[in-house]
Amino acid sequence: MANLKIDDIVNVVVSTASAVAPRDGFNVGLILGKTVGTGMSAANRTIVVTGLDDMIDAGYASTDPEYLAAAMYFGQTPRPSKLVVGLIVTDEPYADALAACRASNSDWYACYIATATALTSAEISAVAAYVETIIASFFFEDGTAADITSATTDIFSVLKGLGYRRTFGLYSGTRYAGAAAMGFAMGANDGTNNSAFTMAYKTLVGVTPDDLTVTQVGVLQGKNANYYVTRGGVYNVLEKGVTASGDWYDEVIGLDGLAYNIQRNCMDLLASTRTKIPYTDAGAMQFVLACNAACADAVRTGFLTPGVWNKAQVLDLEPGDTMTAGYVCQAESVGSRPASEKANRICPPIYCCVNLSGAIHSATIKVDVQ
Repeated sequence: MANLKIDDIVNVVVSTASAVAPRDGFNVGLILGKTVGTGMSAANRTIVVTGLDDMIDAGYASTDPEYLAAAMYFGQTPRPSKLVVGLIVTDEPYADALAACRASNSDWYACYIATATALTSAEISAVAAYVETIIASFFFEDGTAADITSATTDIFSVLKGLGYRRTFGLYSGTRYAGAAAMGFAMGANDGTNNSAFTMAYKTLVGVTPDDLTVTQVGVLQGKNANYYVTRGGVYNVLEKGVTASGDWYDEVIGLDGLAYNIQRNCMDLLASTRTKIPYTDAGAMQFVLACNAACADAVRTGFLTPGVWNKAQVLDLEPGDTMTAGYVCQAESVGSRPASEKANRICPPIYCCVNLSGAIHSATIKVDVQ
């Protein structure tokens, strides 16, 4: 008897969901140095380590600058889980080495240069200028005498004048203190519920507080420099948590992460949709929903929060409106767009209005006594 297949009558097709592109965590640092680790070369610039044992296994001695910086990085609480170590080849400008490491491995957000001698102002400026062109941040420490005077040619004054919002400079007499600050930031930014953080008033393990006067603290604040001091004889804390431009570091990294997730969510939508997304208001709404998902995740971590919109009107969002979710994402109507955009299949503009949660860094308490 012929064995007729059931497939001719009932054909079952199993369709699995398209894979979503993995998210690069904004919680990995890069330490760049001149020591050649095992297997590293001009053609193979980076390795990934998860602790100091991995550094030893990779051929680094406990006295190498990269190892000492990594000890500061991994020594923070919360502890970062991963580190990329990069190589500077002989006589190569540090900014060029950083670009080469970026091409080799882009899965890092913050960077620090670990060399046997302290970086010069010119070297710091060159690296900061490059980092300003990518989605990343640069940490360094400097402890020259001019930093705490009215001088205007010190590195903190120079970077402030340039308005660099991706460079976090720390005044400190402790070598590799910048790596410690980077380690705290990467460890704290773990993406868990209510994990949004600020750099201010945090303890940096391994860093010795500097003995600064009130006047010197005021000078550093005016230069948008961060510093590590003892308050009240008890609290060793980092102040004040800003980049050279005066922007809060936590807002810089938070907005970078939000923009990244919005971009990837929309790309996932395009790459995983089996049929086409129609050029209709309903089609544009799919991108709005993708943006909503990224914003909702930022609410989950505590970076965004409900609030009142106090800026200019954006489509249906008007000044004084309450954003109960902490964000409002909208798209312009398809009917309002020129025919050329439809012909070129360009989605109508989408607007994401968000309310940052901010942070409290000081308080005045009034005590009334009867």
